[in-house]
Amino acid sequence: MSTHKGSLAKMHIMGDIMAVSKNACSIMTVSWISIIIVGRIYDFHVAYISFIEQTKSEEWLLEHCQDDHFFHKMAYHTDVCALVMGNSIIWPSLHGINESMGKMKLCGLYDCSTLFSIVYSGGFPVLLCIFLLYIVTPSFILPLLQRMYYIYHENALMNKCSPSLRNSSYNKKHAMYNDRLSPPQSPSSKGRVKLV
Repeated sequence: MSTHKGSLAKMHIMGDIMAVSKNACSIMTVSWISIIIVGRIYDFHVAYISFIEQTKSEEWLLEHCQDDHFFHKMAYHTDVCALVMGNSIIWPSLHGINESMGKMKLCGLYDCSTLFSIVYSGGFPVLLCIFLLYIVTPSFILPLLQRMYYIYHENALMNKCSPSLRNSSYNKKHAMYNDRLSPPQSPSSKGRVKLV
């Protein structure tokens, strides 16, 4: 019987360890993907706005580059006109997507080595904050509390329903409690049933 309880306890501990590791992996995966997405959106926004501003500032040059007289006066700088004309036919959203994907970093706004050096140079307080953030997150605390709640209710149910698990101290406590609640009986009324 004791080896069965020991193996059950080991299984519960292994289950808890597996739940914690699954939660840690899911938190890290969701955080990593979120950082990458936010970084891509930021880079897209910056590239999109800057390209629109660039094309607005090149409108005057685009108009004049279409004039043959102006174009011939810029004999050595015709590449500027070609660049302006090329920019005028590019869709700003596609330019933003291209720039965003061209600057893609696996750790969000920074290269992973740069991010690691930032965290490492922060020292123990940064690592402690990251650890405490993980501990406080609901994906760690809630499964742990839920498991404790289920164990408590399982033990309470087993104590109430299983006569083989009840020990003598349990029976004595409840017998004393039941004696306190029942009204005192006189010696002559012990055998009779009292009708109310």
